[in-house]
Amino acid sequence: MSTQITLITPNDLSLYHAKRHLIAVGPTVSVQTALDLMYKNKITSLPLFSHNDSTIVSIVNLFDIMLYLVGLTVMTVHKEEFKLEEPIENVLGLDFDRESYRVHQCDCRDDLLETLRLFASGIHRALVIDFRDKDYSPWLFSQTDVIRHIHSHFGCIADLVSVDATVEALGFLENKPMVTVPVTASALSVYRLMAKENLGGLPIVDSDNRLQGDLCLEDLPGANLERIEQLVLPCGDYVKMMAGHQFITPTCTPTTSLKDVIDIMATQDTHRVWIVSSENLLTLVGVITMSDIIRLICSKHI
Repeated sequence: MSTQITLITPNDLSLYHAKRHLIAVGPTVSVQTALDLMYKNKITSLPLFSHNDSTIVSIVNLFDIMLYLVGLTVMTVHKEEFKLEEPIENVLGLDFDRESYRVHQCDCRDDLLETLRLFASGIHRALVIDFRDKDYSPWLFSQTDVIRHIHSHFGCIADLVSVDATVEALGFLENKPMVTVPVTASALSVYRLMAKENLGGLPIVDSDNRLQGDLCLEDLPGANLERIEQLVLPCGDYVKMMAGHQFITPTCTPTTSLKDVIDIMATQDTHRVWIVSSENLLTLVGVITMSDIIRLICSKHI
């Protein structure tokens, strides 16, 4: 029997050596330098050091940088107008309440429960440190790490929730009201809506509320900005262009088991699975996110 996930520690996950060495920069490096570093290392978020020392005080991601470069109102994208030589800390001026600007820390020896509760609130990552060892190399622990651990050790939640229970039985159809977008909305406008609503993805629907696809943070143009001007395309066309021949929208139905939903998240590398009335009709009825699953697990902890 696997140890209950709320009781294990970051050290128990054996991710310390599997995670790449944390890449971080000073707050005064240029936006271009930050983007080059992200592109070279195939990362989408970048911790920032303090002005005074090597303490990590904030994190920016590719979404934050994109919004900074294109602005919050214009409907066109011109790379030649981007302020790439500005310091990366200027990106923080957009909205200090954005999750990616804050660093949430957890000790490598602490039980995961408090960090899971943080993830349940919608936070996506935490910085794992060792308060007793100044030479310990910090690393980023994410919601995805949690879901992958559960996927490999379903027994770690067996005492909390049945993985055979259905989406409907577990109450996921009672989720918050859905925000949807039409296929004709530009990808840029959809990303701005995501920022406004603090969401990581939005479903694309037709006039009958049938799911046509989704636009997520994972669909952002790469850090080399090669395709950023394509953000003006209708979101349906943009998603197909970015996905190429791998255009798959993760879906489940009310009768899908929790185990199968977690399997979809782990194998399709997605943070959310859209709930449709049936695989044939594809009428959108809800969504399950990693935060939702972690919230369910935390609610069952005694």
